[in-house]
Amino acid sequence: MIFNVLDLSTRRTVARTAAQLRAEFDATGVLVFPGFYSDAELVVVRRELDAYFQPLAAAALEKARERVDLRKFACDVIAWNPVGKGNAAFIEFAAHARLDAATEAVIGPGYTAPGSLVMYSVGGGQGQAWHQDCLADDTTAFNLNRLIYTDDITVEDGAIVVVPGSHKLGRIPPGGHQDPIAGEVVLAPSAGTLIFLNGQVFHRVTPNLNQKPRVSTNFRAFPAGIPSSVTCIGVYRNGAVNFCDGAKMYDGTPAEKM
Repeated sequence: MIFNVLDLSTRRTVARTAAQLRAEFDATGVLVFPGFYSDAELVVVRRELDAYFQPLAAAALEKARERVDLRKFACDVIAWNPVGKGNAAFIEFAAHARLDAATEAVIGPGYTAPGSLVMYSVGGGQGQAWHQDCLADDTTAFNLNRLIYTDDITVEDGAIVVVPGSHKLGRIPPGGHQDPIAGEVVLAPSAGTLIFLNGQVFHRVTPNLNQKPRVSTNFRAFPAGIPSSVTCIGVYRNGAVNFCDGAKMYDGTPAEKM
C-alpha cells in the first residue's frame, strides 16, 4: 500500500511505501497524512463533537482551568473519551481500514488501541505546554498518537508544534511552557489530516487566539507488548505528573512499581 505524507522539510506531499513509512517514523517520530479522511467521512464525528461540546462552550475555559493537576503545566483543555463511553460513531471511526493499515505499517502487527482522547479548547486558553506523553527511559515503550482533525486548524486556533527526532533525546529539557525549542516544526492541519506522533517526541499546542473551538481526536495506539499504562506519566518542562495516581506529582518511582 502507498501512503501520501507531508515532507516536513519541503512541505510537499510525497508517496511512501509501508517500509519507507516505518523508516521515516523511526527517524523523526512524526508523520503527517494530509487529506487522509474525506469530508463525508468526517460529518458523523463532527455531529457527535458538536452534540457533546456545544453545551460546555460558554464555560469551557473555566471548566478547563478546574484541572488543578494541569495548572502547574499551563494547559487549558477539556478531555473526552467517546470510545470509552461507548460512542458508536467514534468506535466505527477508529476501526477505519486505512488507519489500521497505516498504524500496522508504523508500529507493527498486534498493536492495541484501547480508547480515544478528544482535546477541546476555546479562545483565551493557554493551549498545551511542551510535554512528552510518557517517560523516555526506554525508546521502545511509547504510545503512538493518531491525531485526526475534523476541521481546519490555523496557527491562530492553536498550532501543533513538534520537534522531529526528539524521541531519541531522552527527557524534555527545562524551560518555558511555550518557548521555542531548536528544530521545532509548526503544523496547522487542515480538515481530514491525520498525524502520527511518537509520544516521546517533544510537542506542544500554541494558545487558541480565536473564539472558535479547537478540537483534535486522538486514537492512541500501543505497539504489541507495550501497556497503555506507559501514558500514566506526563512529562513537562517543569516536572512530571502521574495521571494514574490521582494526578500527583511524579516522584520517579519506576513504572513496574506503580
